[in-house]
Amino acid sequence: MAVTQPSAADVERAVVELLREEEVGAVAVLDENGFPSAAMMHFVGDGLTAYLHTFTYTRKYESILRDLRVGYTLAHMPADGFAGRLQARHVQVTGRASFVNDPEEVERVLGLSHEQFEWLRDSPDMYENFRRAGVRLRQVFFRVDPVEGVWQDNRVRMMYRTKLRFTEDGRHVAELVPYPMTGPSVPSPLAAES
Repeated sequence: MAVTQPSAADVERAVVELLREEEVGAVAVLDENGFPSAAMMHFVGDGLTAYLHTFTYTRKYESILRDLRVGYTLAHMPADGFAGRLQARHVQVTGRASFVNDPEEVERVLGLSHEQFEWLRDSPDMYENFRRAGVRLRQVFFRVDPVEGVWQDNRVRMMYRTKLRFTEDGRHVAELVPYPMTGPSVPSPLAAES
C-alpha cells in the first residue's frame, strides 16, 4: 500500500496542533562561549509561533540578549511508550527569539496560556509578575519565530522526516525539503590508494 506524502499545509496543521497540545519541550540558546545550552520549558503555541517565559536573572535571558538565534524541540510521546510508537511525532525548529514588550501582546499570550494549560486555571496569579513594573525577579515572555526545522511523524510511516522551510514572517510552512535518509558521503580509504 502506497503511503500518501503530506503536503506543506498538512505538516503546518500538525505542527500547530503539536504546539497547542504539548506543554513541555527543550529550548537551546547559545551561551557566552558560543556553546548550545538547553533547558526544559513550557511552550505556548500561537500558530507556528512559540512563546516561552523566563526570568530576567537567568542565563537563558542573558544568552538571548546576546544572540537571538535559538532552537527548540517539542514532541508527542505516547503514554504507552514503545507500543504507541506509531503515534509519535516531533518538531525541531531553529528560529529567532525576541522579547515581548508590547502590553497587548503580553495580555494575548497570558490568555493563550490560560487556554492551553489546565493547571493555570487553578493558579490564576501565576503570571502576575508580567503585570507589575519593576519587580526584581521579573518574568518575561519571548517568542520564537521559526526559520527552518525538521518534522518527524510516525503516523505517516515509521521514521518519516522532512525538512521545513518557513515563510519569511514565520507564519507558514513554505516548503517541505526531502530529508536525506543516508549518512554523509565518506570517501572510501581505498579510493585514495588508486
